[in-house]
Amino acid sequence: MATRTLNRDEIAATALDLVDRDGLEALSMRRLADELGVGTMTLYGYFRSKAELLDALMDASLGTGDGELPDSGTWRERIVTLSRAMRGWLESHPALVQIRMQQTMTRPRQFVVTERIVGALLEAGLDRQEAARAFRVLFTYVFGFVAFSPTATADSARREVRSALAALPPDDYPLLSSMTDEAAAAAAGDDQFDYGLELILDGIEARAAH
Repeated sequence: MATRTLNRDEIAATALDLVDRDGLEALSMRRLADELGVGTMTLYGYFRSKAELLDALMDASLGTGDGELPDSGTWRERIVTLSRAMRGWLESHPALVQIRMQQTMTRPRQFVVTERIVGALLEAGLDRQEAARAFRVLFTYVFGFVAFSPTATADSARREVRSALAALPPDDYPLLSSMTDEAAAAAAGDDQFDYGLELILDGIEARAAH
């Protein structure tokens, strides 16, 4: 029987499909080898460890280039577009949030959006140190929003918040018990994401003005 010929890109793409479909916990070298129809040890000829495979998987999730990333508009418009794109990328591949919690993103292609956002922050008037710090705030905001307010569970999150606050004793929680609608609206969704992003950008703009 002829030995199947593979390459790293094909293996990484299959691993990405697997975690998108069944979650990160489903990914193992053995399970991936079964998906590809090869022996487990074959994969170690391409990737020395699961961590190395996860790096390649993240690369695969980024697509083939940065042609759709904005290169025009004001610094603020570009950051909004890039942040929304980052959120969309993570929503499309939910396991990436879990992977990022296990290991850092250090491969060149994983810095494409970083380069664009830092450039926009410098254009806004921040110095290099503050641009690096401000990017970190934006990065953690987007990742945190996807982790705690995923679109897939937005409706249930709103219901849970409304129910929990409505059950609070008004004498002990006079504010929260009377803000069920407001708090539920803030639990998830596009409006909340954009609100938080604009709040950060307002802070950056005020900081740059000084």
